[in-house]
Amino acid sequence: MIMPLKTDSPTIDRICTMLGDGKIVALPTDTIYGFAVDAQNKKAVEELACLKGRETKPFVLFIAKDRISHYVKIVNERIIERFLPGALTVILKKRSGIELPRSGETIGIRVPDMPFILKLLDMYEHPIAVTSANRSGENPLTSPFEIAEHFTDIPLVINGGTLLSDPSTVIDCTCTPPVITRKGVIPIQSIEDAYHEFVRISAGIRFNVLFVCTGNSCRSPMAEAILRTFVQPDHCEVRSAGTLPGFGMPASEHAKTVVRDFRGTLAGHQSQPVTPALIMWADAIFVMARKHLEYVRQLVPAVKMKVSLLKEYKQKTRNPEIEDPVGLDIDAYRKTAEEMLPFLRAIARDIEYRYKGSA
Repeated sequence: MIMPLKTDSPTIDRICTMLGDGKIVALPTDTIYGFAVDAQNKKAVEELACLKGRETKPFVLFIAKDRISHYVKIVNERIIERFLPGALTVILKKRSGIELPRSGETIGIRVPDMPFILKLLDMYEHPIAVTSANRSGENPLTSPFEIAEHFTDIPLVINGGTLLSDPSTVIDCTCTPPVITRKGVIPIQSIEDAYHEFVRISAGIRFNVLFVCTGNSCRSPMAEAILRTFVQPDHCEVRSAGTLPGFGMPASEHAKTVVRDFRGTLAGHQSQPVTPALIMWADAIFVMARKHLEYVRQLVPAVKMKVSLLKEYKQKTRNPEIEDPVGLDIDAYRKTAEEMLPFLRAIARDIEYRYKGSA
């Protein structure tokens, strides 16, 4: 059965009854659809694991924020206060004496920022075990009709419309500093702003850097190519783009020559315009001038935390802009590269620091 999304008591009561009876319910969240069961019902949890084709991996628990401390030991309160409710899953140590099927010493806690879910968590006294609406290894289903078609045994699907989103960001707060184990909706740098220090990033996850200039033929490609020589490719992916429209232009010949002096290469570079998709892909965005900063922030206003002037990385300066060398001689290009160099090295150092100790 597909039911419309409502926050009225009859709808919430119906869901609570289904969960209490050990049934699987498909719910919309603030990111994607999820399959939900009562986390304390062993039979229901095992049925959910069977549905997913999942052998041992534990499920995330949705819990009302004021009940979290009953199940886990609270640490890193600044992160929890800033991002819960929100699209963040926080891994914390389970309290002794708490028995939950398929849980180990740690629990992933989530409080979606969605009135419907918040009311459900307030009314349902048990934690709810939730996993993405798909079989393990497949893409999450995005609509209630797809879910009803592919999972005919699920008795109740709540219609929250089509949901197209990244999943929640996952951070392990059982260690110091905390470790990002999955990138998602909440940017890494926003979490670091709340934590007041760098976090760590798990091996296998890349930190994505985007450089932006005007035409994507001089400054941003040079920064891209030089940064690549300072970072490990399995730690960092680097791209560049311009604020002007147009694709496919090569880097300038002077830029290619100067980059070779730094043991980098711009062979095969083709210009591209900055897009919302590129902006969302990036974990950090560095621009060459204020007009680029304004352009990126206007294109995607929510990215304020992760975009900055390259010359203002970790410091303020009277002249924070890197001038465009286009049309000038090769000495101007060398001067531009040397001007960027200390900031690129600092960025690389901080990226590699985030992977310190990762396995």
